Amino acid sequence: MKTNSPKTNNIESIIDKQLKRIHIKKLAKLSGFYKRKPRKIEAKKFIISFLMTIWSCKHNTYNTWANKLGLLINNTVSKQAVAQRVNNELVEFLRNILQSIMKKNLSREGKEKVSDKLKVFKRIIIEDSTAIHLNDKLKKDYPSIIKNGKEHATLKIQTAYEVTRKTFLNFELTSYRNNDQGYAKEILKILKQGDLLIRDLGYFLLGVLKELNQLGVSYVSRLKKGVFIYLAEAEEPIDLASMLKKRGTLDMQVFLGKEEKMPARLIAIPVEPEVAATRRRKARKDKNHGCNRRKGYFFLLGWNLLVTNISEEQMDSAEILKTYSMRWRIEIIFKSWKSCLGIKRIPQDTNRIRLDAFIYCMLIFILMFQVNYYSLYSKKLSQALFAKRQSHLSMIKFTQYLIDNISYLIYFDYIKNYSIGRLINKQICYYCVYENRPDKINFNQKLACLG
Repeated sequence: MKTNSPKTNNIESIIDKQLKRIHIKKLAKLSGFYKRKPRKIEAKKFIISFLMTIWSCKHNTYNTWANKLGLLINNTVSKQAVAQRVNNELVEFLRNILQSIMKKNLSREGKEKVSDKLKVFKRIIIEDSTAIHLNDKLKKDYPSIIKNGKEHATLKIQTAYEVTRKTFLNFELTSYRNNDQGYAKEILKILKQGDLLIRDLGYFLLGVLKELNQLGVSYVSRLKKGVFIYLAEAEEPIDLASMLKKRGTLDMQVFLGKEEKMPARLIAIPVEPEVAATRRRKARKDKNHGCNRRKGYFFLLGWNLLVTNISEEQMDSAEILKTYSMRWRIEIIFKSWKSCLGIKRIPQDTNRIRLDAFIYCMLIFILMFQVNYYSLYSKKLSQALFAKRQSHLSMIKFTQYLIDNISYLIYFDYIKNYSIGRLINKQICYYCVYENRPDKINFNQKLACLG
């Protein structure tokens, strides 16, 4: 009997596709996870069982992990046996797997469509971090700020996201006390000539910006408050607030820093009155920075203050502002991790090793599912046969759909069911796209239509 299904002999699960591309056994031996030939618990199945535990969502326990592992190996496994394998060697093993998957993702074909103004850059990299509050018993491993005389625990995940390939270049776990400014120089390890770096205010460090100039890397960053600004190296610093009161906007070449005198392009564009009011209201409530506020501080909150080494010939001030606004992409990604993927759902009785293992497994999960599926369906959505209307995937909507229907997606991959695949395509096209709004453009439109 003939069917409408095409040949699907080569279709494999997303997990198998990813893990088969890396040398699992070699990484397990190098990290010490394998000290001898495994008798019962294989590294690959150990990882897959943890990912299956994540899908269970509400029951992220050793017992659930052991149950899932038992189903994979067709045997029973005690929770004690699983707990014994959660050690420093496992953490190193997972970190190596994460690095391997990132390298493989970067080598794949297919890039996001970008405007002509952005095509001159080899890569567009957004650097940012997200914080996860922990049980206070982890404060020695991941100390946070002292608030009301009490010390807390907070983990930071430092990331570097490559926009055009929709994947990550770097992950690193740090404590909250290792602030972004202290981490600012680490990005130099992965940057290349011709890159564009977009980063938040927290990473602002004049010495690093100077090194970016020397490397031939373009950057767009917010200006840190209190930095001395000069129109010429030998002159006195300008009063930025007074200058803006007279001119309203600025786009000019300046020198930054009392000692550094680093050349840069300064752009100042006023924000909407509602945005300025919100900024000032939050600043007045923030008692931690009250002693550091100079004259004109609250006035300057009414402007977007940006510095860049991109020339006016390449981009005008409005285009620079739109380029910087792409930084919000990483904020949306972080929101999807916390609201949809449950990266904050850490067991309260965890220790540092189990915490690190959980976070690295979650990041592996994110690379294999959110990143890969998002790239896969973004490509499908751009094809006329898949979508009757031109639109783009919403990261939040898509990630929520992914989690809500993860069992169906895995089921489709394993049993090669063509009809379910067609239904999933149809539903993603219907439920996971941005709304067509003439008053607001989405992230993909910003990339394709800068200017």
